Amino acid sequence: MAAIRIVDPVEAPFFTVPSLAKRLSVDRKTVRRMLEDGEIAYYEVRSAIRIDPQDVDSYLARRRSDRRAA
Repeated sequence: MAAIRIVDPVEAPFFTVPSLAKRLSVDRKTVRRMLEDGEIAYYEVRSAIRIDPQDVDSYLARRRSDRRAA
């Protein structure tokens, strides 16, 4: 019998603008511009902005540079 895994919502919380800024080591204004420019998708819950960690991972994967110094 397969085990059933219950996902705890605290396991993968949404980012807020301040928490994402801290995670990316950028200013809050930079995160807000990224959201406004459509670089990262986000949810608006009333007036609160929430960013799904999977959307951040997708953004980072698109922005990854594999260039190496010759």
